[in-house]
This record gives sequence, structure tokens and C-alpha cells, in this order.
Amino acid sequence: MRAALGMLAALIVAVGSLAGCGDGEEREPPEVTEGRACLAIPFDSVEAVLGVRFDTNGSAHLEQTYTCVLTRADAPLPDLMLAMSSSTADEVIFTVSVTPSMATPVPDLGRIAYQVTVPPGTASDSSPTGPGLEIGWLSAVPRLMLLRYTWPVGAADADVAALAPKLLELARGIEQAVLTGPTLG
Repeated sequence: MRAALGMLAALIVAVGSLAGCGDGEEREPPEVTEGRACLAIPFDSVEAVLGVRFDTNGSAHLEQTYTCVLTRADAPLPDLMLAMSSSTADEVIFTVSVTPSMATPVPDLGRIAYQVTVPPGTASDSSPTGPGLEIGWLSAVPRLMLLRYTWPVGAADADVAALAPKLLELARGIEQAVLTGPTLG
């Protein structure tokens, strides 16, 4: 979880700056909204798709941006992070403002989507991380979505390549949950 916390804080600010919040909207109490992103990535579903068992999670929200990070109690990495934010962005804004320059387009996910491999980095506690795999998309509902899996140091390129189609399958499942799940909207 430590590896994702710094990135999570930056993501909340970045995604939140693109969020479209309706004027005069009634806000739900924090105890209802805090775990909203975690509802889209339950442990059993993630394990069924990715083949990785996570057993702890942490959620946060800032205005209309909701995040969840899944980790394992026995190790800080790997982790899985989901961020979702209400947004008025369209495909052009998404492409120009959100999509990383080295990303590849992903078909059949939301209105527009990308996938990118993130190089190894440094966590907020200064510990090194392995590579990451990120999928970002503009949902069919007005929502900006970001899903990122981060490996521990030493992960091989083959590990990243093998997980890519599974992470995309998970993203498509999340998109379906957002479209049909009233508690996620």
C-alpha cells in the first residue's frame, strides 16, 4: 500500500481537477461514499480475473473522486489501484489531458481508453517499486476511470505482458459494474 499512497494522492488531485461536479447536488454521507471504488474491485472478483489474492484495501475520496488500493498484508507490493471520478471530459479532452504519450489505444472499453506500461519507480516512503500496468478510460457514464497494477522490484517484462489481457478483462468488468451498479454511480 505504501507504494501506491503517493501516487494515489497525486491522482486524486489530477483526476479531481478534471471532475465535473453538479451545482447544488446533495452529497452522500462519508460513510456511504468512502468505499465506493472498492465496491467495483472486490477481492474474490479480482482474484478470479487476475489470479492474485489481495486481502487488504484502503479507500479515499475527494469531492467526486473515489479511490481504492488493494494490497496484501504480507507485502507492500503488488498492489492494485482504482480511481474513478465524475467528469465532463469528452474524448478530445481525455486524449489531450489524460492519455500518456506512450500509451496504446484500447478498443471496446468505455468511450475511449488507453493502456500503458509504467516504468519502475519510487514509492512515497522512498522504497523502490517494480513496473506498473495502467489502463485509463472515459466511461460510458460521465466518469473518468484509472486502474493500475504495480509489481514489486524485479518483475519481468513477461509478467507485465501476461497480466495485460487479464487487467483489461478486469477493467471491462469494472465498466460493466459502473454502468449497472446503482451503488457505484
